[in-house]
Amino acid sequence: MKLLAAILLACLPLAASAQSDLNDRAVEAWTSGDLDKAEQLWRQMADRDESAFVPWYNLACARAVRGDTDGAADHLLTAIERGFSDFHKIKTDPHLRAYRATDHYESLRDAWPAFLDRRIDTQIAAARQTYGPRYNYTKDEKLRIAYASAFDTITSRQAREDIRNVADWAIEHVFYNLDDYDPAHPDPWALVVLPTQQHFMGWARETYGDIPGSATSQLGGAYDHDSKELVAIDLGSTLRHEFFHVLHWRSVDRLGQRHPVWIQEGLASLVEDMDQTRRGRYEPVASWRTNSIKRLAEQNKLPAIRDFASMTRERFTGFRPLRNYAYARCVFMLLHEMDLLDNWYRTYTMGFWEDPTGVEALEAVTQLSDAEFDERLRQWALALPEVYEQNRPPRLGIGVQLDLAQGDGPVVRKLAHENARRAGLRPGDIITGLDGRSVRDLNEFYRVLTGLEAGQRVDLTYRRRVQHKSTTIELVESR
Repeated sequence: MKLLAAILLACLPLAASAQSDLNDRAVEAWTSGDLDKAEQLWRQMADRDESAFVPWYNLACARAVRGDTDGAADHLLTAIERGFSDFHKIKTDPHLRAYRATDHYESLRDAWPAFLDRRIDTQIAAARQTYGPRYNYTKDEKLRIAYASAFDTITSRQAREDIRNVADWAIEHVFYNLDDYDPAHPDPWALVVLPTQQHFMGWARETYGDIPGSATSQLGGAYDHDSKELVAIDLGSTLRHEFFHVLHWRSVDRLGQRHPVWIQEGLASLVEDMDQTRRGRYEPVASWRTNSIKRLAEQNKLPAIRDFASMTRERFTGFRPLRNYAYARCVFMLLHEMDLLDNWYRTYTMGFWEDPTGVEALEAVTQLSDAEFDERLRQWALALPEVYEQNRPPRLGIGVQLDLAQGDGPVVRKLAHENARRAGLRPGDIITGLDGRSVRDLNEFYRVLTGLEAGQRVDLTYRRRVQHKSTTIELVESR
């Protein structure tokens, strides 16, 4: 009997390889019809990690398939106590069909909205215990997002506004099925943690184990769908990218689908660099990622979309991942510029079971064959503007030496020109905005400089400890 489709696959951190192996073996036994072995392995998995809900949910499925609805109810409640919060899955999972005929299911369904509210209150209380009273703790009822932020009040508010902008854009241009709110069937809450550097390093070690310092320095955050918790120390591209995953998961949970990695990461990468365009709209813009694709197009080395869309997660993230993220972003950026992105997502999700790769939907909405789309993307990439980036900085700046971002902006390490002194800058200041646009890291800072010229005066915002300040500054040639 084929049972794999609705079994949960744990989103386990790299340090939990033993648990991952147990789950893989359990799924293999389940797929082959050996329920006894599958249950035995999931019980072992549950015994090794008392906080895991995946094995308990799968045990509930196994009990329901055997006709033991009381056992299914008990295991399901255990899964819920440990963090499971996807009622849509309970409602649609074919293996829980027998359980859904019980009074227990009816009671659980009626109590679900109140349960989700209690769960996020419990998460916030746990965050207070972990991070302490100096964090800002707030809720966005409309987005069903709770925040625990170590940043000051103004910076925290700016981060929340950026999140709302991303949500508005994503619902308008991609996630058609999130443009509603049903109080009887609400989405699970997600907790967004914006930590101190010390807390972030502790989270990174706990989540990923002992990883090289260089890897840690490049890690800006992550979203864990199992726990519904997003942790980000970078309030720019990382926060936008990971929050987009929150929305995407909500969309696919409602649809009962699981999209391939190139779609997940390509869409999330799309919102990493957003700006107010000349049309006055909040839109994706060219970035260091599009620079790399432009160079590949010039060398005629872009991958074919059909081959790219069939790439496994392991290959996508393990072999030339920067190229893969950039290419996926550019596919969706082109669709957006063709005013076809929303149409593509609707077409794709409606035909998902016929073609989960997304290529047929792409051909349908563009009316191009895969080979014709490859050429269209290449020509579009060749015409992309090249923007300044960290690896190729301009000989233009604000007369300071900047260090890597600390989360809310690049740090002024040294004043290198009189214009910076006249503008009132000091070493240690955090640059947060330039020319009316948000700046949260060096790549964003250099991107915003693109198109500006020496001698031009621009608005600059910065943070000095807890004070937020603004000034105007003359752009100068870098020495």
